[in-house]
Amino acid sequence: MNAIQAAAAEAFVEILRDAGVPVTIGGKDYQAMVSPSGLAVDLEEGGFTQDGALTVRLLVAHLPTPPPAHNDTILIGGERHKIEEINRKPGAGIIEYRVARR
Repeated sequence: MNAIQAAAAEAFVEILRDAGVPVTIGGKDYQAMVSPSGLAVDLEEGGFTQDGALTVRLLVAHLPTPPPAHNDTILIGGERHKIEEINRKPGAGIIEYRVARR
């Protein structure tokens, strides 16, 4: 992890402390930042539907080894969400999951 990535991870600890949301992964609770993903609207039979995807950001150091992978479940507010996409820059201390309700 380079100096900028380390500083970002350190600042993220403060953000989680002040505004983090509890999520459950593998029966264990973690603090995460949860936000709506970019709004997507799909044309479905009978009209449009909104994509209910969320972005979940966590500190890599807080996660188990190996970290959650595609199709694993994250509970947010008691609702089950499936991991659809994972974004982590090499060496970064923060990992981002795009999840959708199951």
